[in-house]
Amino acid sequence: MKKNFIAGYFLAFGIFAFIIGSCKGKSPQTTTTDTVVNAPADNTVKKMPDTTVVISADDSLKSMLADATKDFPGVKATVDQGVITLTGNITRDKLSKLMMTVNALHPKKVNNNLTINK
Repeated sequence: MKKNFIAGYFLAFGIFAFIIGSCKGKSPQTTTTDTVVNAPADNTVKKMPDTTVVISADDSLKSMLADATKDFPGVKATVDQGVITLTGNITRDKLSKLMMTVNALHPKKVNNNLTINK
């Protein structure tokens, strides 16, 4: 019994020493998000690329939307301030193709009010 107690003591001490030893010496990792931009020597200003999201105008959306929905006879689409609203009936297998086609027109938002038929 004394041997089991001593063995358990050394085992617990070894685990404790391993845990404490593995935590030593680690320096905190630092990350930086600052970006340094050096100005050109001739003092010209370099314009950064435009990363804005392109939203199509209502007139162009209406004309492209008529072409995009021509293969879906039960679907009616309207445009108001860049927002496309879809109404009508569609089958489940055609819904994903319609949504990809409509989203490719770059509207501000798509309101899907379609009724899905089996």
